[in-house]
Amino acid sequence: MPSLQDIRENITDLDQSMLEILSKRRLLSIEVARSKLKNPKAVRDQQREQELLLRLIAQGRELGLDAHYVTQLYHTIIEDSVLSQQAYLQGLSNPQDPEVSLKVAFLGTKGSYSNIATHRYFSRYQKQIVEIGCSGFQETVDTVEAGLAEYALLPIENTSSGSINEVYDVLQQTTLSIVGEITINIDHAVLVKAGTQLSELHTLYAHPQPYQQCSRYLRTLSGIKVEFVDSSSTAMQKVRNSKDAGVGALGSQTGGEMYQLDSLANGIANQQQNQTRFIIVGRKPVEVAEQVPARTTFILSTAQKAGSLVEALQVLREHNINMSKLESRPVQGNPWEEMFYVDVSANVNSAPMQSALAALSRLTRYIKVLGCYPSENVDPTQVPFDALVQVQENEHSLIHEPSESYSLSSRQHKPENSVVRVGQVEFGKGHFVSIAGPAAVESKEQLEACARHIKESGAAILHSSCFHNSHSPYGFQGMGNEGLSLLKHFGQKYHLPTATEVQFLEQVQNLGSQVDILHVRGEQMQNFNLLKELGLSTRPVILERSQMASIEEWLYAADYILAQGNQQVILCESGIRTFEGQGKATLDLGAVALLKERTHLPVIINPIEAIDDLTQLPALCKAAKAIGADGVLLLSHPRPTEAKIQPSKSLDFDAFSQLLSGLYK
Repeated sequence: MPSLQDIRENITDLDQSMLEILSKRRLLSIEVARSKLKNPKAVRDQQREQELLLRLIAQGRELGLDAHYVTQLYHTIIEDSVLSQQAYLQGLSNPQDPEVSLKVAFLGTKGSYSNIATHRYFSRYQKQIVEIGCSGFQETVDTVEAGLAEYALLPIENTSSGSINEVYDVLQQTTLSIVGEITINIDHAVLVKAGTQLSELHTLYAHPQPYQQCSRYLRTLSGIKVEFVDSSSTAMQKVRNSKDAGVGALGSQTGGEMYQLDSLANGIANQQQNQTRFIIVGRKPVEVAEQVPARTTFILSTAQKAGSLVEALQVLREHNINMSKLESRPVQGNPWEEMFYVDVSANVNSAPMQSALAALSRLTRYIKVLGCYPSENVDPTQVPFDALVQVQENEHSLIHEPSESYSLSSRQHKPENSVVRVGQVEFGKGHFVSIAGPAAVESKEQLEACARHIKESGAAILHSSCFHNSHSPYGFQGMGNEGLSLLKHFGQKYHLPTATEVQFLEQVQNLGSQVDILHVRGEQMQNFNLLKELGLSTRPVILERSQMASIEEWLYAADYILAQGNQQVILCESGIRTFEGQGKATLDLGAVALLKERTHLPVIINPIEAIDDLTQLPALCKAAKAIGADGVLLLSHPRPTEAKIQPSKSLDFDAFSQLLSGLYK
């Protein structure tokens, strides 16, 4: 048997080989770009990419690699290939002096987000960067206009805080042209000196933009004074140079490492998918190669009359030009007049775009093209759902030909029961699992009381909603991230796995990092984009049946999750719409029995919507257990009459204990 050292050396050799292979692949992608020069074709051939990815997924499974792993690697390689080809073609279209280095101006200094984006963008052009840090956006632009730098990099918009108005105002006055763009993921962190605890922190240095993007988390920190600075790098410098251990900075973990700072909290942005788009500006406009997807940005001002903006936008529609952004800013020096910033997916030199600009010049008071530049967006290669399922089915010897009845959730696909494990809890192993908690997290005291009691009563999982969509805008909306933190805390304190509802695609990653199970309510059962995202998660998913869904539709919804790689699906019967009326659902226990025959997935019940009063709960729970259900979801509250959600369906602690006692006698 080889020694550990031998194994590690083999891994190192393999890693080196992979790097060499990736380098060769990049060179070949450049050769592909060269081959398209005589007969210009688009950089991407997405049909070929899709066919290749399907083949790679099948080959990967034969080698023991799951589809998600193969897909993620492929997307990364394709993105590099596309951007490398674009950089090569742009270099031919815009020949430059063979300078050894490029001077680039950006906000802040070493470690700022602009600094990180600068190196990421210009690394494609394989030139040394001379960094010119600036203290403001106007200074950044002035540096290029004065000839002290070739390019400047400016943040233009963020997925959490929106457009950066100051940059738009600077663009209104500059003579520079937009020549490129890049979007990077932003992972904010609270950075401190080594050894500092969160409880010791009294001052936090931050740039206004990151502060705005992390406002929800920062509101949970009491007794901390925030001092605004001109950049994230300045914030990190102040912490490094301070002798006070109680100061911290808001910045990236990557930047913090440059200043020998530790991270106390990561992923604290209001949105988990937190990205910033930067634009690159230079003194001369660039030509975008015909094969490269282009974006054009222009500004216009319309007459102050009804419908003038609509008339201008109608021109884009008539020329079949897609508008990706429309932003307005006040015209500097002209009160109550607006300048509109427009991004379109088109090459400024194309015939439709030239015709559209000519038409717009006749309709507007002012129009100016700020730049035409390569679009940085490289959309991941999509695999059709049916095709993905076909690939997966063909990988199993049990399935010899495609058939709708041979879905991934069917017994034909997997004859034995699937067991979903959450910590020490197992669904599908013959145990009747109780999931319980308040309908919503309302306070620290309420949730702790519930967690403690359901643990003592024998329930296995703590469940509660943190983000609630009330029917009224004035109703209780949930405690949000604060409630999520409480749910995680008391789950850990009482050694209970936790579950919460997920409603939106953007929530999946954030919730999945905090709780153990993600619960999809019936209203979202056919939100297929959400289901696909859940299929990429490593968290078990409770998939509740819609009141209007057939069993087949329910199982197909489960297949959406299974097909993406996540095999941890728990079906939840919560009632169907019948002639009962008045919005009341009828718990379909017959469906539970039928599902135990048709699917290998665990099945639980949520009887809350199917009862008029709490006295009906014990009979429904016992009946579900008797026909083979794997668990039940219940509501419990220390003072049900004071519950903000579902007060009439929540059990007090005594009733909850009695119900579980009767179930487990």
